[in-house]
Amino acid sequence: MKNINEYFQYLYSLERAGMKYDLSNITKLCKALGNPQDKFRSIHIAGTNGKGATASFTASVLMEHGLKTGLFTSPHILQFNERIRVNGKCISNTYIKKFLEENIKLIKQIKPSFFEVNTAMAFKYFDDKKVDTAVIECGLGGRLDSTNILNPVVSAITQIDMDHMQFLGNTLREIALEKLGIVKKGVKVIVSDNNRKLVSLFHKSITENELLYLDDIAKMRIKSNAHGKIEFTVTPKGEKEILLSTPLPGKYQVRNAAAGYFIIKEFLSVTGKSFQLKNFKKGMSNVKKNTGYFGRLELIKKNGKQYLLDVSHNPDGIINAITSVKNIGFKPDVVIFGIMSDKDHKSALKKILPFSKNIILTKPDYDRAQEPGVLYADSLKLKSRNNLMMDKNVKGALEIADKMNYKRIMVIGSFFMVSDALKELGIQRIPMK
Repeated sequence: MKNINEYFQYLYSLERAGMKYDLSNITKLCKALGNPQDKFRSIHIAGTNGKGATASFTASVLMEHGLKTGLFTSPHILQFNERIRVNGKCISNTYIKKFLEENIKLIKQIKPSFFEVNTAMAFKYFDDKKVDTAVIECGLGGRLDSTNILNPVVSAITQIDMDHMQFLGNTLREIALEKLGIVKKGVKVIVSDNNRKLVSLFHKSITENELLYLDDIAKMRIKSNAHGKIEFTVTPKGEKEILLSTPLPGKYQVRNAAAGYFIIKEFLSVTGKSFQLKNFKKGMSNVKKNTGYFGRLELIKKNGKQYLLDVSHNPDGIINAITSVKNIGFKPDVVIFGIMSDKDHKSALKKILPFSKNIILTKPDYDRAQEPGVLYADSLKLKSRNNLMMDKNVKGALEIADKMNYKRIMVIGSFFMVSDALKELGIQRIPMK
């Protein structure tokens, strides 16, 4: 391997082919690396929806408190480097190349998956950079996720939905139990999920002293919800109301931000540091600038058109996105939709089809993407009365939208859909607003 692109190609070649859903590979990898995950304080976050935003809110606030903060999220949108950051700055190509060169024999010997190598690299990077803390987002599930070799200061579980059923189970309860696998003895767990079917499970699975169930400990209220800003209040039990704002639109972000409040309070308390409300507010407001968070209801204006991009990729996330789009008053002329083949595309279509008269079905440039023909056929089975169009890729779908002179275009269904759309719009790096 000579250039960085060849190193990335090697990394991506490990995806799924090396998939082994247990902790043996990551344990061996990290042991050989000197167990870097034990050399920094961490915050561990699992969930189906909201974990990326919660992780980003948390990291942003820690940065505003003056802590050198690592952030590990997935997947990326435009560049692999987005997954691993310290104080908002992405890991360099130089470090990635050096890590792979130094550990190629180890990787070939253990035969880990892409995500296992990704996780080990993140842990080693955070150790090498001597971070004060790192916020770590689970990749898949929790119990057997590669990140679950951490011993965190505090953990969190965000909204849970039906996703990755082939690995996590076919019921909400089974999936929740996998997420609960991150719970560690003596470590507080903030749970922001509000599904009534799971309330008793959380209270049974986590001890009373360790569970901070969001709806038991705080009240949240939205004051205004316009595109580009949402204002809301969080009132912790027995405390005064706190007025907050964030550039992340969507009422679901209020729960993510509130979870971040209690994560931060617990982390700073355990580590002997003082909580500063002004720094918390700054962290909420500066979340995009501090962490590069991107992909939820992102509005891009170009060539007289408005493009609303959203990475929601499962039915619950898509419902939240559509509800939020209605709340902010964006009325798309067309929705461009594509989704992965391992997702519940039929349930997603039931939410997408009533939302816009004009629908373009397509697929991103990714092996696991669902074929547009399958989406089209299932749309007809749902007795759709939409103006259905279809193209083999996002580039073609955007060209159709252009030819039809649609001015307000929404792209939704996958991180890879948003990635392809950004590339076609000539955007090569995630905007840091």
